[in-house]
Parts: sequence; C-alpha cells; structure tokens
Amino acid sequence: NGALYFSDNHIERLLNSARIIDLEHSFSSSDIRESTISLIQKNKLESCNIKMLLIGGAEPQLFIFQLAPKFVEKKLYKTGVHTITKQYERFLPQAKTLNMFPSYMIYREAKKSGAYDAILHDSSGVIHEGTRTNIFFYKNGAFCTPPAQHALEGVTRKTIIDCMEEHGIALKERDTNVSDITTMDGAILSSTSTRIIPIKTIDSFSYTNIAPEIQELMKLYKTYTNERAEQVL
Repeated sequence: NGALYFSDNHIERLLNSARIIDLEHSFSSSDIRESTISLIQKNKLESCNIKMLLIGGAEPQLFIFQLAPKFVEKKLYKTGVHTITKQYERFLPQAKTLNMFPSYMIYREAKKSGAYDAILHDSSGVIHEGTRTNIFFYKNGAFCTPPAQHALEGVTRKTIIDCMEEHGIALKERDTNVSDITTMDGAILSSTSTRIIPIKTIDSFSYTNIAPEIQELMKLYKTYTNERAEQVL
C-alpha cells in the first residue's frame, strides 16, 4: 500500500552479510535506501517485494528490483499451515547469500508434499529455521526461538522480538529439539511476506488449536508494523 517496511533493517542485513563473506564494495546504507525509494516512486507499484542483489568482484554491482508480492491465503492465518522437518544446516547461516540451492530443493520437496515450508534441523535434531522462515514455539505462557547464531536473523524475527519486549511477552532464545515438538502448545513461522503465520501441523503431529497467546501476538505485531510503516507513495 505504498509504504516501506523496516528498510534500515533489511539494508543493514545486506551489508552485514557482505561483511561476513568479505565481499568488498563501496555502497553505503544511505545510497541503497535512496535508490530503493527512487525505484518505488518511479514505478509506482503500490505493493511489491523488493530484492537487493549485491555481487562482488573487480567492479561490485548492486541490483535493486521489484517482484510480485508473495501473499498467502488469508484463511491460513486462522487455520495454520502444514510443515515438514528435514535435516540440513546452512553454511554461514547469518549471511544471506545466493548459496541457497539445497534450501530450494528442500522447499520444493515440501511444496510437492503439500507443506507450506520445511523446518530444518541439524544431525542432533536441534531445530534451526525454515527454508525461508524463522520459527518460534509457544509453551506455558512463554515463547522460545532458536539462537540467532544457528539461523539467518530475519528482519521479521528481529522485529517480532522487539514487539514482544515492548509488550512484556516472555521470550527465550534456546535450542529446541525435534523430539520437543509434541510437548509445545503451539508454533509460528515468520517472514517478510507473511509476517506471522501459525503452524497447524509438523509432520504427522497436529496442534489442537491456535493458542490465544499466538493470536494476540499476531494482532500486536500487525499494529507494531503498521505504526512503523514509512509512506513513500
């Protein structure tokens, strides 16, 4: 709707990813931000996803382009989504790079099986993240999420945590094993396009309902993001 969300966070993650992999370039956060706003205003697309692609080399290049928005069916926010678990650990998980082929293959397998996404875990069964999402679990009045060093720190993940702190919602960063899934009262996935979406099933296990605390968090976060929207059109 003509508004830019959390642009500074996204740009900082891009630049941080470049630092992690030692990709040298001369682009500044202000340059990227100005170019992004200019792109939106010139194309006049009210709703879109923005992709930023930074390529290194002798003459580093930065491409910023608009993609069709990837929204999900509204009913899934009420019913929850189906997910599967798969073993896979990304190399340098804090860096968002183009080394995504394994994640893509696992995501494609998840879609073929009728799942919304695949939840990735290591060889010990410790859950890290989704192929393109972050994950939170809920139990006994508190939320938990995998430690940041194990997963790409999604902008939505980060801002959900900020929202929780703002409203005094209990949260811990700690390891959760695949074997712990059935002991939880609920779970959610987060991403830029979907914000927060509840999980209904993980493999063959189903949560009986979407916990009221999860529903409340979804409402709070929607208000949180709308209050921080930057109108550029």
